[in-house]
Amino acid sequence: MVRLETEAHIDAPPDAVWQVLTDFARYGEWNPLIPEALGEAKLRGRVRMKVSAPEGSGTSFTFTGTLVRFEPGRALEWTGGVPLLLNGLHYFRLSPSNGGTRLVHGEDFSGLFSFIAGCKRPLDLRPAYEGLNRALSERVAKVRGKAPAPSP
Repeated sequence: MVRLETEAHIDAPPDAVWQVLTDFARYGEWNPLIPEALGEAKLRGRVRMKVSAPEGSGTSFTFTGTLVRFEPGRALEWTGGVPLLLNGLHYFRLSPSNGGTRLVHGEDFSGLFSFIAGCKRPLDLRPAYEGLNRALSERVAKVRGKAPAPSP
């Protein structure tokens, strides 16, 4: 298994971040990594997602994720991928921090591809995950009618 994990501070309470994260129908309006997500935001819900290649090649792939953790205002996690080849547990964990939200966003990769590629390839995705964090912060600010806080 290879883990990729990022952190960010969002200048809004966890419930406001949660509302944006679970509004799958609007991902295309703000999410640079997952521009399409269709499905039910509930435990064991299945969500069909289109993921953009993070290196900017213009390619994308589609998979169906299953929500395996759904704790409003605290945690959203799904699993999905290509059986045996590459599977991921993608997670967003929220906690109150300094008047806003501490976001821990990452993915645990497993499968043959992660074994062959080792740590390098999944960790190359860090800029894309950090870009999603910034886009999420901006979207939450927009939904709340506030200017986003500057990125650190």
